This record gives sequence, structure tokens and C-alpha cells, in this order.
Amino acid sequence: MEKVITYIIGDIVLSENPGNALKKWRNLFNIQQIELAKYLNVSPSVISDYEVGRRKNPGVNIIKKYVLALIEIDKERGGHTIKALNKILNKSPSIKAILSIKEYENPIPLKEFVDLIDGEFVVNTNNLDIPIYGHTVVDSIKAILEMNGDDFYHLYGWTTERALIFSNVSTGKSPMVAVRVSIMKPRVVVLQGIDKTKIDKLAIKLAEIDNIPLITTQLDLKDLIKVLNEIK
Repeated sequence: MEKVITYIIGDIVLSENPGNALKKWRNLFNIQQIELAKYLNVSPSVISDYEVGRRKNPGVNIIKKYVLALIEIDKERGGHTIKALNKILNKSPSIKAILSIKEYENPIPLKEFVDLIDGEFVVNTNNLDIPIYGHTVVDSIKAILEMNGDDFYHLYGWTTERALIFSNVSTGKSPMVAVRVSIMKPRVVVLQGIDKTKIDKLAIKLAEIDNIPLITTQLDLKDLIKVLNEIK
């Protein structure tokens, strides 16, 4: 628990935009402004002012109160987010299947993300403004051969609100089965190097069941990683 609290506080304090970082973590915990404000005994406008920068940058004491409130609210709900973050933080970072992993300082809308990677929708969504907070590029073959169920948590970095990108894909079936059986779901799944017409029908069906946008990109893997790592 202490590791999680320290990490979140550090992430906010060291951020170039603490307001955005506050909002990012509140969204990751799936807590509404009004609920957090009630817990902190302030008006929702106070929370909003800090998050959009209308008030001066919050000090460490305010950030700590904000984070502890997120933790306590999550504990009252069963502590699912805390448990997931603990698993991620305590996992070894040396998983060879992961080719690139990054959290974005500022989330980008799904449509902009898809444009950046020259992507095509296979399974679409009605909301193209869905925020993407990060990405993980994983070698699908190495993942199948080397990763166990617990390792899968490490693919999510510090948030599931991210793009999970599988390279070395033949039909897309295995990656989508892995996503389907996992408790944690990514915001979007990208299959690299495969034509959309060759994607297995089961992979498409599983994406539809979980309501996960499924995208393909024909970008070369090195070019794709370069583009992704340039996102701020």
C-alpha cells in the first residue's frame, strides 16, 4: 500500500502539469469529482480548479490528501484498483515480451492516436474522444511462450486506460483470447503488421463482446515504436 501511495504522490509532484496528473489518477480510480469532493469535504469546483489549473499548483499536503482520499474510496469499494496497482508495482520489469511501455503526460483522444499510428478500425466505438493514457507494445509470440497469467498484469504499466499493441500477429486470435480471460482490460487493442481482412472472426467477436476498439496498423514495428515513444 505504501509503495502505491508514494508512487502516485511522486508522479503528481514531479509532473510538468500536476493538475492533469491529479485528474489522470482520479480517472484511473474511476472516481467522480463530486464523490471525491464529498469525501474531502470541499465543493466539486475546488477539485475542478486544481485539475484544470485555475488554482495555483497544489502543494504536497494537498496532493497527499487527494491521493489518500482516492485510496480510501477505492478500499471502501473493495480495493480492486489498489490490488491491481500493487501487483504491477511488485512485478519484475524484465519481461522480454514487452518491447515498449510508456505513460503519457497528457492523454490523447482515441481518434488522434489511431491517426498517429496509421491505424484502421476493425471494431469501432461511438466515442472517438476516449482518452489514451499510455501504450504497451508486446511481442505476441514471446508473450504466449514466456508469460503466465500474473505476468499479464505487467502489460498495463500504471493504467489500463492504454493501448495494448501486439506485434508478430498472424490472426489476432491468441491476443484477444488473452485479453478476454484477463480481469483487467485495455482501452484499445492494436494488431501490428496484419491486414484487417485476415483477422480471425473469433478475435473480432471477442473485441465486440468486451466492447474494446480493435485496430490494425501496417507500420513497420520500429517505425511504430518510434512514433509511440514520441508521444508526450
